[in-house]
Amino acid sequence: MNTMKAAIYYGPGDMQIKDIERPHANPEGVVVKVMACGVCDILDLPAWQHWPEGGRGTGLVRGHEFSGEIVEAGSLVTDFKVGDRIFTEPVYRPCYRCEACKQKDYWRCSHGGDNEIGKGINGAFAEYLAIPFLNKMNGVKVPITLTYHDLALIDHLSLASSIARRAEYEKLVVIIGQDITGIGAAAMLKKRGVAKVITCDISKIRRKVSEEAGADIVIDSVNQDVVQVVMKETAGIGADCVIICDNRPVAYIQAVSMVRNMGRIWTTRPDFVRINPALLPDLASKYSVVTPESAAYKDPVISLSPTFAAMQFGFGYGYKQLRFQEAIETMQRGICNAEKLVTHVFPLDKIKEAFEIAMNPHQSIKVLVEP
Repeated sequence: MNTMKAAIYYGPGDMQIKDIERPHANPEGVVVKVMACGVCDILDLPAWQHWPEGGRGTGLVRGHEFSGEIVEAGSLVTDFKVGDRIFTEPVYRPCYRCEACKQKDYWRCSHGGDNEIGKGINGAFAEYLAIPFLNKMNGVKVPITLTYHDLALIDHLSLASSIARRAEYEKLVVIIGQDITGIGAAAMLKKRGVAKVITCDISKIRRKVSEEAGADIVIDSVNQDVVQVVMKETAGIGADCVIICDNRPVAYIQAVSMVRNMGRIWTTRPDFVRINPALLPDLASKYSVVTPESAAYKDPVISLSPTFAAMQFGFGYGYKQLRFQEAIETMQRGICNAEKLVTHVFPLDKIKEAFEIAMNPHQSIKVLVEP
């Protein structure tokens, strides 16, 4: 067949199932038969609620938290073959103009974020997904011991791995928000030996899973004062590190209020924090910028001394193999897997219902869509 079913995004609350042309692999890329795709609370749900910045992404297929199997491979693909179960994130079309692209290091493309799923190319809320390039630097083969529902969690759990690595040497870490990234970070921090991990969320079902994942203290954000609990636990000193996995702007106020002097805040929600571009030269002259392993950050590090040493974004592009592997190992241990974290699965033609359920944290943790 030359066509496939796909969910086309036209604007807030408007996603329509249509028949579109089935993609084919270019020489350096592959086509994946999509088995499941998660509804992302960081990228998909904001677009479902609000008009995207500049109107970008309308008329395209969203969805990047996919699991699937290669059904077509380009002639220049050497590290993968038809039949491989794979994962790669982010998926984007290289610009072919920057210095990295000229050297065929496409995963380092300076403009990848401008050409990613939902902005420049179609995503995985469809029967098939075209990945413009795939090699051992940006993709990973996944084990057959995990289900396709498990594999659709790799994206968020790999971000949890990144955040956990950045906080693993702290004594007391607070995680605000228990989406999959927050739950995964709690589990990985305890495995890494962090003495005390405190988590909080407004959702009862998410707090329960957080406790099962290993959190030492789980706070009910609706009925308890999160800052008061943390300050009491630390004798008024504050947390060594606060990780924000919460979409609510109040999370930033809570984080600043509970972190100790010269502590550190990591956030997976960069859209809430913006700096006037005119201030950037002055900031750069005063504060050192610590760049995480991801290579293409578009937002600057924010240093606000002496209340805390730095607020940094654990979010971006770059080499993610270590994160992918840790996410897979965490699922294999049964700590964070689809059985515990996936609360709803919808067929593609019910994608609107999937998004509506995903909007309610009291009902859902992770929502998947199956083509």
